[in-house]
Amino acid sequence: MKSQYDLFTKIFLDTDNEKTSVIEMVSKIVKGLVTGSTIVTEQAEIFIFNNGDFSKEKRNQGSDEFLYYRYYLDIEPIEDVEEKVYIGEISKLLTELWNSGFKAIASCDFEDELPRKGGYNIEGR
Repeated sequence: MKSQYDLFTKIFLDTDNEKTSVIEMVSKIVKGLVTGSTIVTEQAEIFIFNNGDFSKEKRNQGSDEFLYYRYYLDIEPIEDVEEKVYIGEISKLLTELWNSGFKAIASCDFEDELPRKGGYNIEGR
């Protein structure tokens, strides 16, 4: 079944926690299998990276501050994933990250389908 969206998702994530802690947290949320900095779930592969553009100053300034968050997640859907289920997993991941005190903003084709429009809707917090 052809998806109406390109399901690739990038989530910018900010915390002062170490990367190993972030990997552990994300894997618990999505109930995934960890290999290095990669988490595999039934819906997706999640790759966790240190953000080369990270800036302690810029990460709290302006509307594009998320570009300077400490980490980012590249999330690739598995082949033949059901769009609704995949979007549900991304929604759950974002919500749980926010509930755990992390700053997180999703960048994808289906931001309007996500809670708080993927994190851009500050008033929804």
